[in-house]
Order: sequence, then structure tokens, then C-alpha cells
Amino acid sequence: MTELDRILRFKEDHIRSQADDVQEHLFGFAVRNRRYAASHHHNKVVITGPADAPEILALADRALAGSAHRLVEIHHEPTALAVTGALTEAGYERESNLLMIHQGAPGPVSARVVTVTLADLHEPVRASWAADLPQLTEEELDQLTERRATVVQDGYETTFLAVRDGETIVCHGDLYLHRPSGMAQFEDLSTHPDHQRRGHARAVVTEAIRRAGGLTLFLEADEADWPKDFYGRLGFTPVGRTHHFRRML
Repeated sequence: MTELDRILRFKEDHIRSQADDVQEHLFGFAVRNRRYAASHHHNKVVITGPADAPEILALADRALAGSAHRLVEIHHEPTALAVTGALTEAGYERESNLLMIHQGAPGPVSARVVTVTLADLHEPVRASWAADLPQLTEEELDQLTERRATVVQDGYETTFLAVRDGETIVCHGDLYLHRPSGMAQFEDLSTHPDHQRRGHARAVVTEAIRRAGGLTLFLEADEADWPKDFYGRLGFTPVGRTHHFRRML
């Protein structure tokens, strides 16, 4: 099994574990979590093997019926490339993420990084969503803030890493360790705009690298955005891609 195969298996298992309804199909699966209906991550179709565009579109409409969105996440590169045109014509927008693994030793550890709780993160996460998407309703903000609870579960060691300015969390990220598979994922790095370019993000990522020692640590980064270069400077190397097709109704 290649590193990419191991990463995709970890991702797919982790996605399933956060759902309250999983529908398996020959070429992938669909997940729903109606408590967090506004969360696209928790309500989507994942394509893991060969499929054609009509099959994918039909599955998305059937599995996500009642949702205000359609999200198809494709982990099979040939399928993603083959269906891009048809899904785009059907009104879907495409985004590709790099899957990057860490190689090498961690950098110097910073004492400024601490662990925090879900309750600690509630205010900064909600404020971030409200600033990024001001059109969200109060209920949608609550769902997107509280959905993080789904990553705290048996089998995974979940740690929320943060930097504080006084009592205020100004940078944070999530680390998931799964020792049986030898895998670890770092996700959702966020720095308050007023506290950027102070080394906080680097410190949080470096601490995640240290804590994941001995495991294969990976993360996802938008192929078209600058954070991939930041992660590259910290020792992360691309090994594959995932493709995300989204349509709002």
C-alpha cells in the first residue's frame, strides 16, 4: 500500500466515523449528519473508484436530497479528470486539494503553544465563521461551530493546539492521531487576522509535527492557494490530490 493509499483510507474512515448515516456504493459512499446539516463536510458524497458523471450526479441528488448543497469529493484521480467537464456543465465548481506528508525532523518547539478544549475554541471559531461568511444564520453558525465535536471519538487521539494572547486564542489547529494505522492528520489551521505574521502558525504546525513523531503525518492544502507553500517550507511534500465539486441550490 502506498503512502497515498494509506492517507486516503484514513480520510475515508475518518469521514465515515463523523456521520450518523453512511450509504455504501460500488464506487464510493455518501455521509449525512443531520444535526450539522449546514456542514458540507458532514453531508457529502465521496467517490473512491471508477465512475461516470451521470452515476455521480444521480448519487449526489439522491443521497443529499433535502440539503441546500451538493458536494462530491473524489479520491480517484482518473475519475476526477474524466468528469470535470460534465460536473462543471451541471453547475458544480471544482477545487483541488494537495495531500501533503511531512518528511524530516520537526523544527524548534515553541513554549507558546498550548492545548485547549472544545469549549475554549467555541468563541474564536464562531467569530471566524461569522467574519468569513456574514450571510450565515445564527443556526448555521452554531452548527459550523459545534460540528468539531464529531472529531472527539474513541480510536482517535484528538488534540486542539493553540496560541493565546493573554486569555484570547489567536491561532489554533487540530491534530488527529490514529496509532493502529500509524497515521496522523493536521487540519483547520487558523490565525486571527490581527495576529498574523508573528510565527504563531509555524509554532502550532511544528508542535503538531513533534506530537505525531513516529506516525505518518499529513494535511490537505488548496492547490491554488499560498498555504501549500508555507507547509512546503515546514517539510510537507505533495503525494496526491483530492478533488471537490460543489453546487449550491
